[in-house]
Amino acid sequence: MVATARREAIERATSILADAMTRSLLENARAHLPAAAPAPARHTPRARAPEDELAHSEEELAHYVYGVAWTGSDAVPDGIDGVAEGSAPFAVEHGELTAIVSLVPLREFGEEELHENLNDVEWLEHTARAHEAVLGAALAMSTVVPLRLCTIYRDEGHVREMLDREASVFEDALHRLEGKTEWGVKLIAQPGALERASSSGPESSDSAPLSRGAAYMESKSRQAHAREEADTIAEEWSEVVHRRAGARAAEALLNPLQNPELSGHTGEMLLNGVYLVEDAAEGAFRDEVSELAAEFEALGASVELTGPWPPYNFVKGSIEAAR
Repeated sequence: MVATARREAIERATSILADAMTRSLLENARAHLPAAAPAPARHTPRARAPEDELAHSEEELAHYVYGVAWTGSDAVPDGIDGVAEGSAPFAVEHGELTAIVSLVPLREFGEEELHENLNDVEWLEHTARAHEAVLGAALAMSTVVPLRLCTIYRDEGHVREMLDREASVFEDALHRLEGKTEWGVKLIAQPGALERASSSGPESSDSAPLSRGAAYMESKSRQAHAREEADTIAEEWSEVVHRRAGARAAEALLNPLQNPELSGHTGEMLLNGVYLVEDAAEGAFRDEVSELAAEFEALGASVELTGPWPPYNFVKGSIEAAR
């Protein structure tokens, strides 16, 4: 039992880390790589696997699921490859729900091979970008519950079993996400910004000379007080940004702060918020974030808007259930 629990914990930690790396890689890639192609036109979804190159190969294949939509919602994008070259997305329908799926070779997406590939940053970035491209095209046409990167089932039967087992979860999520998109807002204090905003000033020159030991203790006290003030200011700044951005959103959540090594930012991240925004309120949300960015720029901090993203953070229950 201990060995099983340890293995499951490692697998879950790997999945969480892969998701974090995926989001960070995509955010950085968007800044440095060419923009993705425009979303394809609407079309009638295909109910069976397409006659594509991979489907006709003799390789052992599995079904990679990108997300779940309502049956008949035209959510399956056309004219685009999935995460495996030569395999276009298609629909696997079950009652009111449709899974957006493509075929993948087990030599690359099998359990052991997948664990190895998730440690390959280049492979992970390529797969994540392809995963996002399919979801992005699908979301441009319909409401979609996105699934985690590398959600894989052995065959169509297992995909339908998943849709049947989690039908109530997906249906609830589809109703809640309709007409909404996820956006991210980060607040990053540049080096020294919090200290400059602190009211702790330099030691007064009018004070009487202190002994070496007393001066050391006073210096430590000032440093501790300055750190406390900086922490208080950081909390106040992040609360302001989160409150004002959240007021323009249907739902708001706080994600863990990212290390500079993972996200590539310079300075100290104070807020990593995600917001589910009504499409009709997108303009007001953007304007609010722009105002915050201008206000905090004068304080030596940046407010960064990212997105739109598939709403992973607001369907965690269904993502976990579907794995």
